[in-house]
Amino acid sequence: MPAECSPPEKTFWVYVSLWIANFFSPLLYSGVTTILPSIAHDFHTSAATISLIVMLFAYSQGFVGSIGGRMSDLFGLRKMMTIGFIICFLTLIGLFISTNFTMLIIFRCIQGIGTALLISSSTAIAINITPICKRGSILGILTSAAYLGASLGPIIGGAVATFFGWRFLFILLMIPSLAGLILFRGALRLEWCTLDEEKFDTKGAIMLGLGTGAISLGTGLFSMYFPLLYLVPIGFILLAIFVYMQKHTRYPIINIDLFTKSGKFSLGIISIMVNFGAATSFVYYSTMYFQQVRGFTPLMAGFFLLFKSMAQFGVTPYAGKLSDKIHPEYIVILGIILSTVSLIGTAYLNENSSIYYIYTTLFLSGVGLAIFSAPSTVSALQDIPSKEIAVASSLTATSRSMGILTSQIIVSLAISHYLGEKTVNAETIPLFLNSMKASFLAISAINILCLLGYIILAIKIHHLDTIHKNKNNKD
Repeated sequence: MPAECSPPEKTFWVYVSLWIANFFSPLLYSGVTTILPSIAHDFHTSAATISLIVMLFAYSQGFVGSIGGRMSDLFGLRKMMTIGFIICFLTLIGLFISTNFTMLIIFRCIQGIGTALLISSSTAIAINITPICKRGSILGILTSAAYLGASLGPIIGGAVATFFGWRFLFILLMIPSLAGLILFRGALRLEWCTLDEEKFDTKGAIMLGLGTGAISLGTGLFSMYFPLLYLVPIGFILLAIFVYMQKHTRYPIINIDLFTKSGKFSLGIISIMVNFGAATSFVYYSTMYFQQVRGFTPLMAGFFLLFKSMAQFGVTPYAGKLSDKIHPEYIVILGIILSTVSLIGTAYLNENSSIYYIYTTLFLSGVGLAIFSAPSTVSALQDIPSKEIAVASSLTATSRSMGILTSQIIVSLAISHYLGEKTVNAETIPLFLNSMKASFLAISAINILCLLGYIILAIKIHHLDTIHKNKNNKD
């Protein structure tokens, strides 16, 4: 129950702090992704190994995000978001002082926990303080903040790596982390802690962590030691056990009924995961392509990716606002179509691809994801009871993190298959391009399945609208 009320005049500043949280988290991802080649050079790591920086970040973000909704219900949304800001700030210090690759990925993994708490808590807080009729607009604005972070990340990361060295990026990122924490704590006095008398399912959390961890490590490290690939089926078995445990636990971390009772929610979770995973692999491969294949500096690569992200930032608020007026499923379909076209187009990039062709694929990717994002979240949460909204909104945010993890698994498998332990250089460029093509075509195929699901859903909605309209006409 609310412990203390937030003054109405501070509501605006609450939204501002939520905006910073949504801006800051993708900035941590896209900025660091841009400096991966610089980190690989300094620590003498291969293309497959360097991807662990992204994969372990995504793993911890996805795992903690999955249990974040439950933790927020038990301990409070405000408290969880505060902890998220603090973790991000401290791990930025750790990343700056890292003396070896192992130390770097440990701090990066812990940082994923902080961003998971920020993303899941900010989404739930926004939904709780926003009237239903305006949720699409607010989610659109917060999502545009995420895209602005994704937009500036490559530019900031590239500029810092080019002129000062990659370590100084982490010093710079402390500014929004500290500013967001101070503003959030000062603006919001309201706390949501709705399950004071329930218990946290520790066994379920451990099983979930082991399952997702086994899959992540198995796919991420098998190129260095092949028997680790056997961790993947073990991971899926552990996840199956986790699902069974959740259905037979009095206080589950994840209410499995949310997926079985609401087809819109299940489809939304899957499609969000796939599309954000596609966006992640797009940024990762594009960064490597611009720097390793085309020979651009990190800063130049950042400016290319800025074109895509600014398209997202500009279109997203309007897509969110539109989803308040018409069925969001119709908007989602258009977004998936554009995203899929951009993925297929990017799959066929080569060493001599036209700059205009590259700009076209970047633009389609940015607009497609922008059109998709807020409406897909609105659609997924439409049928969710208010008492489940914190967990459900946390899962929609977590699905983005799991999408990042899934895409990195696909990317890691492709790179390991084509490159193994080799680095990306003039001799291995064709192999790198083959891995990029395989990854994007695989993700495109999954995206098409999601598109078919939304088309079926849209047909059903249109049919129900027609019946309702005819009934009203008769009355």
